[in-house]
This record gives sequence, C-alpha cells and structure tokens, in this order.
Amino acid sequence: MRHTLLPYYAPFLSMSQVEHARTLMTADGKGLMLKLGVNASRIGFASRVRLCPECIAQDQAQRGVAYWHRVHMLPGVLVCPHHGTSLRILDPRWSSRSSRQLNLPSDENVQAHTVLLDTPLLRMPPLHEIALRSLQVIESEVSALSAEAVRYTLLQRATQLNLASDNHRLHLHMLAQHMADFFAALPREWEFSILGEVRAGTPASWVMKLLRTPITSHHPLKYILLAGALGIDMVSLLHGQRPMKQAVACGPKAHIRLHTRLSPVMPSKGLDCSSAAVWKHALEGADAKKIAAVLGVSSAYVYRHIRNVPGGQDAWREARFHIELCARRAAFEADYRCYKAHACRGYAWLYRHDRQWLSESTANPSPHRTPRLNSTEMFAALDARLAGEVRQCADTLYALAGKPVRISRTR
Repeated sequence: MRHTLLPYYAPFLSMSQVEHARTLMTADGKGLMLKLGVNASRIGFASRVRLCPECIAQDQAQRGVAYWHRVHMLPGVLVCPHHGTSLRILDPRWSSRSSRQLNLPSDENVQAHTVLLDTPLLRMPPLHEIALRSLQVIESEVSALSAEAVRYTLLQRATQLNLASDNHRLHLHMLAQHMADFFAALPREWEFSILGEVRAGTPASWVMKLLRTPITSHHPLKYILLAGALGIDMVSLLHGQRPMKQAVACGPKAHIRLHTRLSPVMPSKGLDCSSAAVWKHALEGADAKKIAAVLGVSSAYVYRHIRNVPGGQDAWREARFHIELCARRAAFEADYRCYKAHACRGYAWLYRHDRQWLSESTANPSPHRTPRLNSTEMFAALDARLAGEVRQCADTLYALAGKPVRISRTR
C-alpha cells in the first residue's frame, strides 16, 4: 500500500475505514472513493493528474526512467515540494481516453497534452507550503488518528489566536475573516475554488465541522489547510504528544502501579557506559529495535545487556507495560468523549489488563457527550403527540368534500 495514496487519507480515517480500504484495494477496488468520502467532498472532481518537469529530468538521470510521483497527484498540490516549481497538468480528456495504456510522464504523448500552471510568483510560497505539508502527511505512516485529539489541537491553537474562547466557543466573525485572509493568498481555481467559499461573517462549513465535535471523517486537504491557516506544524499534529494525552497519562485517573518487588531505577554501580545507555532507554519503555537503532547496535546486544542486570528483564517488561498502559488509556479517554465504551480503542485490552481503571472511568457517562434521555418519558410524550396527529389527520380527511378516492400504483 505504500505506493498508493492510502497513506495520505489514513491518518484522518477510522481504523475500520482503513482496514476496509485495504480490503477493497486487494480486490477490485469498487466503491473505494465512495467509502472514503472522497466523492462527497467534491475535492476529487477539481483535482487533475500533475507532473513536475524537473522531477522527470532528475528521475531519468538517476534511474533511467521517469515515474509518476504520488505527491504530485495529491489534491491542492500545484507546486512541486522538492523543487518549488509549478507543475504541469495533464489534459483529463486525453487521460481518460488513454487510461488503459501505460503512460509515463516522460512520454511524448503525455508531454504533448500537458499545460503548465500559470501561477503568480506571489502565490508560490503558500502553495509550496501546502505541498510540503501534503508530503509530510503521505510519508508519515500514521493511521487512524483520534479525531477528538486532532480537534483539540486545532482548537487550542484557535484559542491562542483569539478565534475561540477559553471554553472553545468559536468566534465566527473573527474566524471567517482569518480564513478569508488565508485564502486570499491562494489561487481561486482548482480545489481552492471549493474550499475557499466564505459567506459574509461566517466561515466555510467544513472549518466549523473540523473545530466542533467530529462526527464523520473529512478530506486530508481540509486538515492541511486549516492547520496552515492556524500555524500548526503538521509534524506535531501527526506525531506530537498532545496536551489531552498528557492530561490523561498524568492526571488523577492515571494511577500507574509498578510491582513493589521491582525497583526500575538505574543501578549506580556495576554498569559500564554502554550498558548504562541501554538500561536508560529500557526504563523509558523503548523496545529492543528502537534502542538498537538509537545506539547503533544490534537487538541481540540490547537483550544481552538487559539480561545482565539483576531483575532487568522484569523491570523492562514493567516499563514497556507502563508506556502501553498510558497510550491505551489516552486513546480510550479521547474516544470516550464521542463513542460508547465498547466502540473505543483499547477497550478490550484495558478490560483484560486494567479493569479497575476501566470500571471507574465508565461508571458515569462522559460529560462531553449528550446525556441519554429517559426512554420511558420520551416514548410517552411521542405517543401522546402521535395520537393527536392521527386524530387531526382523520378530522382533515372527514372534512374533505366528495367520496374517498382509492390510491393505487396505477392511479
């Protein structure tokens, strides 16, 4: 899948959507774009096949043949992220007629049906920034980020810019003006003609959806543009430790208990420098591959030095469990804001390994979700209202003049 565009969409999909997409891609791929919501976003209809002349020359010099670059195919990428030059657009009519042929970007037929984008120099820097952000997303190898955690990061930055209050209520007029200023530096064609729509005093609907409680998945370009408008680094959005996770890991609910019989501390004597370095990373919860990569040694070297420390294997196991426990709790807390407990990530793992904390966390419904209505009172009110509507409908029918008319499929 690493040669496809799925890694571009994966960070902003749910895990079930990612797995379903992989299943479809290994089959006939029918309905893939519909399942991912690409068609509903309307962004795909404004996208075109694009190529970079400088990348073509570089590929031919280094590899002997030019190939299609994934990043050039991403929506909103009008400038090559590697060279900062305008891309050429392939005629969609010719491309659709030749879709069953193997066409490489260096072919004469392809070059004859491409047009260079006429991009003013003033718009090149923001377009290059969008291209770099898109490249970071597709190369991130991240899947199924917590939508609530991403929203929290966006809202925190919006609050810092005075576009939202401390309790995360959006200042719509100021937010609309901020987004209008951001899109003023971008072209009004292609994908930006769809996402740059701003009504008087109100930001685009997709902006408010990303900043409010997430219900469905959204196109990655929307996250890229909003993060760019708010000045959020994509690396921190995709990989960084968010304040929500820190609060969950270090707050009053996160009672991490290591066995008292173990003392996972650095021994003061008996370790040389290399063993001490291995032991330091081991107590931070890093696995053997990560320790080996950081120190430039083999995995066998790491295992051997940990075994040489009395109680080292048990302490290392506890440290790794500590890290995984924090991550599982953080993911569950983030999802529990929007979903029922059984649908949250990490529920089954926490049920097996941390049932007491899970029971305490789910004893009361999440305050971030709408409280559940009393079904008895709700249906009693609905029954009374429905009975009144039925009587009103019957009275209306009786008041009509003439005989009743039979309605069938033929009349």
